[in-house]
Amino acid sequence: MASVRKLKKDVDYLTFAVVGDGLSCLAYGSDSDEISEIVQTVIDGRNVFRMRINAGKNVAKIERKAYYRTICKDLMLSVDEAFSKLSDLVQKD
Repeated sequence: MASVRKLKKDVDYLTFAVVGDGLSCLAYGSDSDEISEIVQTVIDGRNVFRMRINAGKNVAKIERKAYYRTICKDLMLSVDEAFSKLSDLVQKD
């Protein structure tokens, strides 16, 4: 892990990528309720990830690297799930 600052930027970048794709899905005429639910979930997740990153200061120094790796892994799984849901919505229509 390079830095906490870079991790926060990655969280924001991936969150905004999902939001942008959600807006693109609206252009294809997908169901806006389902898309808004996905986007809201991702935004809520972003807030949780940012709180978890900030809470890393309280983790023992020996365990911080593993702590932040877990956050990265959870972030990737969350974003991948959101992109998969958006992809399924577009394919369904």
